[in-house]
Amino acid sequence: MKPEDFQRCQVATPPEIVELMWRLARAKRREMERFPRVLDLGAGDARFSRAVDAYDSYTGIEFDPAKAHSVTLPEKAKLIEADAMAWVDQGFSLCIGNPPYIRYHGLEVKWREKALQTLEDATGVQLKRSANAFVMFLLRALQLTADDGLVVQLIPFEWVTRPSAKELRDHIKTNGWATTVYRFDCEIFPRVLTTASITIIDKRRKDPVWKFGIIGKGGQVRSIAEPSGSSEAVLAYAKRAEDIYGLRGLSPGGQDIFVLTEEERLQFALRKTRDVTPCVTTLRHLGQDLAVLDAEAFNRLYVAAGKRCWLIRSDKDVLSEPLQAYLKAVGNRWRAYSTCTERSVWWRYKPHPAPEMLFSSGFVGSGTKVLVNKVRAIAAGSVYGVISTGARSVDKIADELRGYDFAKRVVSHSNNLKKVEVRQLNAVLAEIA
Repeated sequence: MKPEDFQRCQVATPPEIVELMWRLARAKRREMERFPRVLDLGAGDARFSRAVDAYDSYTGIEFDPAKAHSVTLPEKAKLIEADAMAWVDQGFSLCIGNPPYIRYHGLEVKWREKALQTLEDATGVQLKRSANAFVMFLLRALQLTADDGLVVQLIPFEWVTRPSAKELRDHIKTNGWATTVYRFDCEIFPRVLTTASITIIDKRRKDPVWKFGIIGKGGQVRSIAEPSGSSEAVLAYAKRAEDIYGLRGLSPGGQDIFVLTEEERLQFALRKTRDVTPCVTTLRHLGQDLAVLDAEAFNRLYVAAGKRCWLIRSDKDVLSEPLQAYLKAVGNRWRAYSTCTERSVWWRYKPHPAPEMLFSSGFVGSGTKVLVNKVRAIAAGSVYGVISTGARSVDKIADELRGYDFAKRVVSHSNNLKKVEVRQLNAVLAEIA
């Protein structure tokens, strides 16, 4: 793994949160004066080592040499420059810290594949390739702690429900380890779009029922019955039905390359239909009262507004000369996207059908935005498509989706922002259709 990949995700843990995590850890081991051996994976500047009265020895693992070589440590602490997925030791009484948050498509492919295999060999758990870095680090923490060890990690709350972490959750449940997850009620990392949580896994205690709570910076906790924060269970994940289903937004590999503004389209003399097709990457700027995206609305709200709204048709077998010239002008920018680097031809993506409805996966409030897609735009990014081939009216289904109280049934994604996963959308479609 390249150091710059981890540098992109380095966000220092606020001192008051470091202190809070140590308080929570020590509360689980009140009989101990100090933890004998402490491990910190992805230690950064080793700020968790500053609680010198809480441990006998501290080992921090940090991949970034700039961090590892510039830290002044307490006498009982050491910081090792190493890859946490390759470094070998175990039997720690506590693993505490804030592991790197890198989504799977931001991970170097070779490193990711090797790390996943290392984890499977050591634990028997076969994580999905879509598992984010912190999921891998949490499994590593469980592996390297002793049989009666404790794991206290500052990680995104989303792991408690997302399919990409299912194998990890199953592993914890199979072992029966007592698990408590506290979701923060405030913004911990202002520039990180995710809801932070403190996850505590006590390998010494057996408890099949996971505990959830909402926590403040000062440590005050309010228990909640469900991860959703309401009395309602989190929406189940369902497979698609044949006649109506949600389709995840197209991810061709960098919207700045594949989805152009009107100005960019004209600059490269790309023709509508032949070279580009309407595309929607966001519904955020649209009013809640808009129910239909027709040609007039698309031209006014996307084309004339300067939004990225033209998907290049590089999925076609034969490309026009202007489109070939545009792809050549992209240069090497495509190398920044793993989706492109993993394809034999970097620009040839697998096309998506134009859906009958456009559905915003992220929302604030009780419901999300749903548009009847009369302009036949391709849904991309965080916008899902709803494909409907059944007899029911598309307008009526869209109305029911708009009126559905998603807020009570999904977990918090980023502060006030909530997100519906595509298989959760399929569960709702099955319920209403």
